[in-house]
Amino acid sequence: MSEPENTYTLAVETSGRVGSVAIGQGDTILFESTFSGFMKHSTELFGNLEGLLAKVSARPHQIARLYIAVGPGSFTGLRIAVTLAKMLSFAVGSRIVAVDTLDALAENATACIQQTGSDLRRVAAILDAKQNRFFTAIFEKKGEGWAKIHPSSLLSPEELLSLITKDGVPVGLLGEGLVYYADKFATPLTTLIDPTYWSATARGVYAVGQRMAAQNQFSDIYALVPAYIRKPDAVEKREKPGF
Repeated sequence: MSEPENTYTLAVETSGRVGSVAIGQGDTILFESTFSGFMKHSTELFGNLEGLLAKVSARPHQIARLYIAVGPGSFTGLRIAVTLAKMLSFAVGSRIVAVDTLDALAENATACIQQTGSDLRRVAAILDAKQNRFFTAIFEKKGEGWAKIHPSSLLSPEELLSLITKDGVPVGLLGEGLVYYADKFATPLTTLIDPTYWSATARGVYAVGQRMAAQNQFSDIYALVPAYIRKPDAVEKREKPGF
């Protein structure tokens, strides 16, 4: 179902190190804004959102849809996005789409192909989950988008490389999990995509959210929670024997 012409869609990415927001109508992104530095989500989110609304002379009640990266990723960043979604839903009736961060990250591979002419056919998105574990998913090129052929999971580098080796298909790697640990994923079948494509963006969240909205995959706001995949550090520590 399409939205009225005088309404807008917002996309918010606060799951990674550098947050961003975008505003658009239909499939068209009108403006986007990236935060000034690492982990500025709580201090810059609302200022950036206000700036985008001002650029299109819109008010909060004109936000018909909000697409958020719901995880995996920064626990604090995910809670901020979910809180914003609940606030807009309850206050002005915005419809919410919860986007898997790894799905949004895979959209960067599309941008890489368009901008560099790369022949990427399969990619793995990798985010650091600490303790030698990584949030990962594997995607294969399908038409203009990416089909997830291995679901978002919590894996060790060895487990991910085992999946890649089993298929024997070259895979491009991207994601902030590579910033410090790229060497853990080095094999003849893996290639690092340029680091400029390693962070999920509001543009990617918008693209995935738009496709999900077209399939009526809107969230139940009362059931909406961050997709942590693993428990927070404090909870895992508390549950260890002898704590």
